[in-house]
Amino acid sequence: MGRTIPSFKIAVVLDEKKWKEFRKYLNNKKDRKVFDHMFSIANLYNSASSNSVIPIRIYPIMMSIVLHHYKTLKEKNLLVDKDPLATTDFKNDINIIDNNIILKREIEKWNNYSSVLRKPNRILFNEMLQASYKYSVAINAKGKEFSTESLLISLIFDQQKMLLINTTSKPNNSKLYCYYCL
Repeated sequence: MGRTIPSFKIAVVLDEKKWKEFRKYLNNKKDRKVFDHMFSIANLYNSASSNSVIPIRIYPIMMSIVLHHYKTLKEKNLLVDKDPLATTDFKNDINIIDNNIILKREIEKWNNYSSVLRKPNRILFNEMLQASYKYSVAINAKGKEFSTESLLISLIFDQQKMLLINTTSKPNNSKLYCYYCL
């Protein structure tokens, strides 16, 4: 007989335990609190993570965290429509999207995750994934074996750029997105 699959909430706890050693060596109590908060974000998206059917549990956990950060950036109006650091407008370059099999397939893997999200989150999630096409050359360079990691790092990288753009363009607002202010 087959084994019962544990709920994703239990899987998050198990994965968090795997990171206990990492957490233990964080600099201070505030950093550990931020780390705990970051892992707790994944619980907000347990249904989507469970439905994602991705065998490596940390991927849906990380995607949940990235989605939540994207949502927070959007709510705080920190997402910029046009990236001043970008050299091309990826939305108008149909060749980038058409010639990108690796990224297309990776994004398709996340359809199950997306399908369980509430409509506003699903729209944000798909918008976030579509923005990754501007990094398609870099994602392709890593190859299909690392497509999930490449997608995740491109999303994190894009969010980091948004934060940098906003902090440099608004010098009077130094507490734009402060994790330490929890």
